Amino acid sequence: MATTEVVVKDAVTADGHFVLDDPPDVPAGRVEVTVRVVRDEAPGEHPMFETLRQIWADQDARGYTGGRSPEEAVADVRALRDEWDAHQEKLEQLQDRLRAEREVRQSEAGR
Repeated sequence: MATTEVVVKDAVTADGHFVLDDPPDVPAGRVEVTVRVVRDEAPGEHPMFETLRQIWADQDARGYTGGRSPEEAVADVRALRDEWDAHQEKLEQLQDRLRAEREVRQSEAGR
C-alpha cells in the first residue's frame, strides 16, 4: 500500500477538536494522525532569541554566575556618560578657541 504523508500545522481547540486552516491535499478515506505539540513563537520574534535562551539555560545548568550585577552595570553606564561628557566639553572648548581665533583673523583683515 502506498502512503502519502502531508504535514499540516493547525490548531486543536480546548475540547480536542482539530481546526484546519486549509484542507490537506489527500484523497478521501481513512488517515492516521500523529499530533506533535508545537511551541508558539511570539509573532515577529527573531530566531536568535531561541538561541540566546538556550545559551542562558546551558549557563544556568553549569552554575555560571558571571556577568555584571545591576549595580556594576549602572556604574559602567555612569562612567561612560562621564567620559562622553568630558569629551563633549573638550570639543566645545576647541570650538570656542577656533571661533575666537577666526574672529581675531576677521577683525585683523578688516583693518
